Amino acid sequence: MNTEKVYDENGKGFTRIFFSDKVEKVNPIEYYKTFELEKRAITLKDLLSVKNPYLTSQLSKDFFYKKAAETLEGFFEQFEQTPVHENFLKLLVTTRKKNQIALLKGLSINPDELMSFIFKSYTEFGYLYSKYMFKNMPTGLEGKKLPKLLNIKEDGTVIKVGETDLKDGELKNVIQHRKVIVSHFFEKDDIWHCFFLTYNSIAGKENHNDGQPHFHYISSSFGISKEDFLESMRVGNYKSTNVHFDLLDYGNQPK
Repeated sequence: MNTEKVYDENGKGFTRIFFSDKVEKVNPIEYYKTFELEKRAITLKDLLSVKNPYLTSQLSKDFFYKKAAETLEGFFEQFEQTPVHENFLKLLVTTRKKNQIALLKGLSINPDELMSFIFKSYTEFGYLYSKYMFKNMPTGLEGKKLPKLLNIKEDGTVIKVGETDLKDGELKNVIQHRKVIVSHFFEKDDIWHCFFLTYNSIAGKENHNDGQPHFHYISSSFGISKEDFLESMRVGNYKSTNVHFDLLDYGNQPK
């Protein structure tokens, strides 16, 4: 996990960013539990530091991890107990492309079910987990300075933190035309399955079910190596696949 504290322009506040662009062949339960524990411990320290910086400086790292662990009691159990559609689980023991496509037809998944599937892929089927994020920015930005944080509000207002030599209209173009891909890989020996989405797919900007957010699916049975598929995502021109399943309730995950 990587983290960065980005201070507001007036220096009175800050935004804590957590990110992980690359995770390869891990036990997903250990990975997500460690990630969440570290994130909560750092956040707790940030909040206490704002209220009482001197007291915070006197507390040990173990204190924050202990308090963070208390907030996680029962948090991951809810995912472990969440049922997953049997076709997703059958997918992990199916190596024929035709059968994989048939299993996913008409399916949907929500974030809790996805996490449960990630956990079950390891505990019940022995798959290791990888996750990659790829970002491809619009052309014409060579030599330009982007702000550290950039957001467009629903009314079109551009919120930015950090120096930039781009105007608000140009910054909107960056957000609207960037290509971001997030992929989840499930790997065992030379077999792999990949659920991936784009920021456009979760924003309803792709031509699928009247803008329904969705995942794309591809596997080692589709005639492409993992390395070649990763490279295609890295350059923003990933191998096309017409296998999709809906993503429901995105943004409603428990905190």
